[in-house]
Amino acid sequence: MQTTREAASEEDVSPPGFPSPGVRTLLTFLLFFHFFAIFAGIAGNFGARSGLRRQLRASPGVQPYLHTLGLDTGYGYGLISNTADDWDHLCQIVINPPASFDPVNEDGEDLHRIDLIPEGTKRWGMQKRRYLTLAGWLAAVQGEDNEEAALVSAIAGGMLRRAQIASGAHRFLLLAQRTQDMISLEEMDPEFRDPNHPSWFDTLYNADLILDEDRWSPSTRGGQGEMTQSRGTRRRDR
Repeated sequence: MQTTREAASEEDVSPPGFPSPGVRTLLTFLLFFHFFAIFAGIAGNFGARSGLRRQLRASPGVQPYLHTLGLDTGYGYGLISNTADDWDHLCQIVINPPASFDPVNEDGEDLHRIDLIPEGTKRWGMQKRRYLTLAGWLAAVQGEDNEEAALVSAIAGGMLRRAQIASGAHRFLLLAQRTQDMISLEEMDPEFRDPNHPSWFDTLYNADLILDEDRWSPSTRGGQGEMTQSRGTRRRDR
């Protein structure tokens, strides 16, 4: 009996440099919770959401933990091929532009513009991702007259209501933000280092907004033909 107790006590003693059994138990629990939270986040954001998937995401502490790590987002993204379908799409309204306004050949820095994504939106937050997804849907149906017009009308109406604009003649733009070239900053002109520089955007959709009773209706001026570059030419000479 004494020999058995001595053997048990020797097993309870941690080797030099190892944490105590209590600390190891805590670390094991934290690792289990971490992997469980990631599994619940993926299960709750990928594909159709069942009741079980929603319950997993609703487990105590899971959502705050994922949000803290920036993992509380969708995982159903395709591979990036650096084509227009992969780029972020942005909706923008130019307020009361002059009749000669051309979104491709002029910057229009002095014009008043409002964006679909409100100022102050978190850079990596779910809200921004939803706005980008909405603009992506517009890019997907662009050219389908019925769906395109209805979606533009809904998006433009929401943007103008938020800006408290109820009259005027405006221009609605759908922009595609191209990725930057894989070159060092030293090889790039300083003005192009800003990913929000106007030259990084292609105009995919360009329409006048006409107020028809209580609804903003788009009147298309041009589409993909007004892009600053053709889809087959993705790099620029510097």
